[in-house]
Amino acid sequence: MPDILSAATLAQIVGFAGTLAGVAWALFRGRVAMLTVQLAASTLFALHFALLGAPTGSLMNVLATVQAAAAIPLGTRPGFRYVYLAVLPLIAAGLAATWHGLPSAFAAAGLAFVSLGRYQTDVRLFRLFMALALPCWFGHNLLVMSVPGMLSDAAAMTVNAVMLARLVRPGRAAVGASGRA
Repeated sequence: MPDILSAATLAQIVGFAGTLAGVAWALFRGRVAMLTVQLAASTLFALHFALLGAPTGSLMNVLATVQAAAAIPLGTRPGFRYVYLAVLPLIAAGLAATWHGLPSAFAAAGLAFVSLGRYQTDVRLFRLFMALALPCWFGHNLLVMSVPGMLSDAAAMTVNAVMLARLVRPGRAAVGASGRA
């Protein structure tokens, strides 16, 4: 019994650390900073979901970590698009290999929107796609009973919506296409 409790406790500790990073990315204005913090969040949630026994969520977060790293140079090195796009077939293969019904469908939809968002160099579009991705991840997290994941998604949805509203408010100077505000 102590092994089960320690694994559950470790899963929650790692999950709550992921929650902090999962909310923090939305507070940043620049694309590179947002991606860097998302990279940390994905790494932590990959471990969290592995400890929970949610293989699709874990693998999608491993691939999201690789994807975030590949997305960082997109704004300054367009040739990196090929590296970024090369991750997409791995996501599809990972989904097929770990399919577990509805939780997998939500994780896949979430990462699909994340993939579209991270491909953008305009922060407004990045945030818009993240606004579509976060409810999908919330659905996955609800189905696999990840309290840290649900907290992270709910808070990030709120912060991202506020930051997105600030970017599209008329008369407000928006972050440039490079997202380096």
